[in-house]
Formats: sequence, structure tokens, C-alpha cells
Amino acid sequence: MDQQSQVAQMQNQLNLAVVQMLQQQIQKTCFDKCFTSNGYPDSLQKSDQICLAKCMDRMIEAHSIVVKASTEMAQNLQSQ
Repeated sequence: MDQQSQVAQMQNQLNLAVVQMLQQQIQKTCFDKCFTSNGYPDSLQKSDQICLAKCMDRMIEAHSIVVKASTEMAQNLQSQ
């Protein structure tokens, strides 16, 4: 396997790990926020679904902003 293939494979593995970590953080944060009672309900109420959807949207948006800012910072450092 050539160096370029190895780098691409490592980048894919890193991206997968980041997505998995983001999913785990979203689940923990949003479930803790939306279900304040002991345990989780057997079925989701409409308000629970809305809370989870809004929380997930906010978390994903925040992640996107951080990734964009990090990418811009890395590009600025490389160009110096």
C-alpha cells in the first residue's frame, strides 16, 4: 500500500471515530436534557421527539462550526 493510500485510510478511520464520538456525545447530552425523570419511557411523546430533534440539531450545528473554524485555523497556520 502506498503512502497516499495509507494517509487516506487513516483519514477515513479518524473521520469515523469523530462521527462515533459525536453520536455518543449527542446521545448522552440530549437524552440527559430531554428525559429528566428516572429512566427512559417505553415510548416517546411528541414533546420528547421535538426536544431530541432540536437538541441534536444544535449539537450538529455546533460541531460543524467548530470543524469549520479549526479547518480555517489550520489553513492559516500552513500559509504562514
